[in-house]
Amino acid sequence: MATYTLRQLEYFVAVAESGTVTGAASRVHLSQSAMSTALADLERSLGVQLLLRHHARGITLTPAGDRLLVAARQLLGQADDLQTLAGDLGDDLGGHLTLGCFAILAPFVLPSVLAAIDERLPGLQVATTEEPLDRLESGLLEGRLELAIGYDLGFGSDIERQQLFSVAPHVVLPVGHRLARRKRVGLAQLGDEPMVLMDLPHSRDYFAQLFASAHATPNIRYRTHSAELARALVARGLAYTVLNLRPDTDLSIEGRPYVTVPLDVSDEPDARLRVALLRPGATRPTRRALAVAEICHRILVAGSPQTT
Repeated sequence: MATYTLRQLEYFVAVAESGTVTGAASRVHLSQSAMSTALADLERSLGVQLLLRHHARGITLTPAGDRLLVAARQLLGQADDLQTLAGDLGDDLGGHLTLGCFAILAPFVLPSVLAAIDERLPGLQVATTEEPLDRLESGLLEGRLELAIGYDLGFGSDIERQQLFSVAPHVVLPVGHRLARRKRVGLAQLGDEPMVLMDLPHSRDYFAQLFASAHATPNIRYRTHSAELARALVARGLAYTVLNLRPDTDLSIEGRPYVTVPLDVSDEPDARLRVALLRPGATRPTRRALAVAEICHRILVAGSPQTT
């Protein structure tokens, strides 16, 4: 029989995420002294030190605390799922779920997904976070995220991936560019013209492969993490860029026009980026995670964003 409580695990997760006992106590509406007592009782029950207390500098986790944090998040998620099942709520799932999304993808996929969840699962509270791909992977493995949506790039075998749709690359050119009226553009045709690169982990490797396959070398003038900034620089005539997701209108955030032309990738059969639903493969998904995954699949497979 376990001698610890779910409440103690909840407090442990709160202090691990807050970094201070004071912050964690405020988050769960508990006094600081009661929080400290609960954490000490948890360590005593488990027979292991989980936290290192630093005077005036908050807390850090011990190696044992790092490992327990993942298991604690999983157990709390399963307990929340059990509460929903015991309440005989049918399809009206309750509880909380955190859904991660690759930041570039978020504006294209989250609005329709969240609208469908709100309509079909009104009792479920979904928090979203927009992060780079490597942070999505660590969030899933650490139990911080239950599900994520991202490009299928660079993930290990411990992440389960379900493809939703794929998107082809295209070139974004200034209005009046010499190639703007072409049906397709090859990267070699752009020569040494200045480029703005989407400089994100894994994404930069994908674009490097596109150029290598075209036997072309980009003249990278600007680097950014923002597709909106890349389009805005192009619209001002400062560079061209290569992207995969395309908004419904060819206007920058400043209202300036640009031109979008499909990239000629006839020699690169794997040029399309696959967008996938991601989850940790080693853990059993909760009932609410299965329900949200089904909604993501239904919404995004049927109505994927602009792909050309």
